[in-house]
Amino acid sequence: MALNKKALHGVIALAGISAFALTACTGPSGGGSSSAPAAAGPIAYGTTDKVTSLDPAGSYDNGSFMVMNQIYSFLLNSKPGSADPVPDLAESSSFTAPSEYTVKLKSGLKWANGHTLDSKDVKFSFDRQVAINDPAGPASLLTNIESVSAPDATTVVFKLKNANDQTFGQVLSSPAAPIVDDEVFPADKILSDDEIIKANLSMASTRSTATKRTNWSVSRHLPITRVSLASPRTTPPPSSTTPAPPT
Repeated sequence: MALNKKALHGVIALAGISAFALTACTGPSGGGSSSAPAAAGPIAYGTTDKVTSLDPAGSYDNGSFMVMNQIYSFLLNSKPGSADPVPDLAESSSFTAPSEYTVKLKSGLKWANGHTLDSKDVKFSFDRQVAINDPAGPASLLTNIESVSAPDATTVVFKLKNANDQTFGQVLSSPAAPIVDDEVFPADKILSDDEIIKANLSMASTRSTATKRTNWSVSRHLPITRVSLASPRTTPPPSSTTPAPPT
């Protein structure tokens, strides 16, 4: 199956637009800056798009990805206002051979439930996407990956079928790339929204004020509360990028 580059380019092109819209909607009113600290409380993200699934392997649509950008972490993601990928869970990332892309993770990462987040979670997340290959999911974005290995706790190596794939950084920030806890998510099936909420986990593992889902109502209202973590993230929370559905 060929890599759906048209869809991937849609993800890249729309990333900056969505980041701008998100910043405009959540910034201070009146257009001026303020030195006053932000008030504690919920931030509302609105969408008219349907949220298909909270499981990254089960959805490839605008509404679901907006939510996922708030509750999952990625190896790379985009700063608000830009589509260029920067480290998120990653400490560094680069081609170490024409067909080999290596990511070094930040040390000391943990899930909000206390589980260690390391390279085995990353390998699990990408292997799981490919294994499930849900018709409604984004696995088609990963067709250039031949294998994923985890030689040590903070190193992930992606072997690529086609060398020098300059879009691979965007793949790692795409709807196919949220990292999930391998002790919670099954390797071979979609986890239902109710089961994900029942686990009551935060996937934003490196945010100093991480997010924690508290319930998931029929009306698709998803309150998110703050959870203090030991490992602060060094980049702003990822913007809500808008993926282009597969064609």
